[in-house]
Amino acid sequence: MGRFKRLRSIAVAAAAGALAACGGSSASDTETTLDRFDGKSSLDASFITYPPSMIVDANTGAYSGIMYEVAEKIAEKLNLELEVGEETNWGNMIQHVDGGRAELIISGIWPSAARAKSASFSDAVYYSPVYAYVRADDTRFDGDLGAANDPSVTIATLDGELSAIVAASDFPSAGTESLPSGQDVSQLMLQLTSNKADVTFVEPAIANAYAASNPETIKRVAGVDPVRVFPNTFLMRKGDTALAETVNVAIAELINSGEVDQVLNKYDPDGDQFLRVSKPYADKAE
Repeated sequence: MGRFKRLRSIAVAAAAGALAACGGSSASDTETTLDRFDGKSSLDASFITYPPSMIVDANTGAYSGIMYEVAEKIAEKLNLELEVGEETNWGNMIQHVDGGRAELIISGIWPSAARAKSASFSDAVYYSPVYAYVRADDTRFDGDLGAANDPSVTIATLDGELSAIVAASDFPSAGTESLPSGQDVSQLMLQLTSNKADVTFVEPAIANAYAASNPETIKRVAGVDPVRVFPNTFLMRKGDTALAETVNVAIAELINSGEVDQVLNKYDPDGDQFLRVSKPYADKAE
């Protein structure tokens, strides 16, 4: 696939399409945007630690990351303060917003049909390609990832996270070595290097960070396409259309102004880890 640069074929969703992400019906469906934000001073968020989407400094507790910084900009557009509360995890995040403990989950959440039954998602802020990774000396799946769909192969997964979804849908014959949902995604790499699993599926950003600290231990499976390309979105309570509508307009504004790209360039300066959402007029303007 080569190095990823700007993905010009993906257009920014129009603000009029924002409601498409928010199916279902509830009392809040008839709530106007004015009602939704009347008297509010803050945009209340929770998070899942998932660098570089959402980072918590181990020493100071300070927040940073792509989605955190974009959420700050969204709150600023709305003249609100971003209030970051407690941490949640992949398995509990939907129940977290359902229970009113937060309005947004500000890590990069990848939508799925199963999740969309119970939650709403914003428009894409950026896209993540997800590749298969193995130990550095393993060539079994080069050029043919389908060979991993075999009972002799073990896939490292994290409960409720993308790796588990891909393993179940694409490689049902393979075994799994599953970690609980509260574990850091980087632990999937450790499952490989400790010989507990043969293959796993993560973003380049996760694998590259692990490889930087553990050189020559893992590698991307050669000659195969990404197993998925997912939009990174904010998760909200199902049916909160006023919030989703407003957040989506803010995202479109931030993309078109170049502010999202400025944030992405801080964390992905070479443009080879994430796919940018292009401006609809970008090719003509150049």
